[in-house]
Amino acid sequence: MSNEPWLMRVENGLSAHFKQAEGPSRPGVAWTVGFKRGNEVYTATVKGLLADDATPETRANQPYQAQTVMQYLNDQLNQGWHPSQPKEHTIYISNPRGSLPAQSTKKPWWKIW
Repeated sequence: MSNEPWLMRVENGLSAHFKQAEGPSRPGVAWTVGFKRGNEVYTATVKGLLADDATPETRANQPYQAQTVMQYLNDQLNQGWHPSQPKEHTIYISNPRGSLPAQSTKKPWWKIW
């Protein structure tokens, strides 16, 4: 049975600002992901924090964020992690590859219009 792939699904997501030891709080989502393989059933929580350069489109695109979290967990499984092993998962979600960086909306201090 261990050769069977894990089935994963997003079960819940809590959008919030999370306190950080190294600085101010960061926006993100605490995702709860369910795993199933045969009779084995587990859940894991991943804190998906938004990177500083995340565009407004990335910040609003929760399906992209959830997909990124599930890809991260798949990578963890491929590296030998098992869902029964407790682990504090935190990742930083940036823009999709090929997207343009966020443009600053701040005007220079000398422009008044």
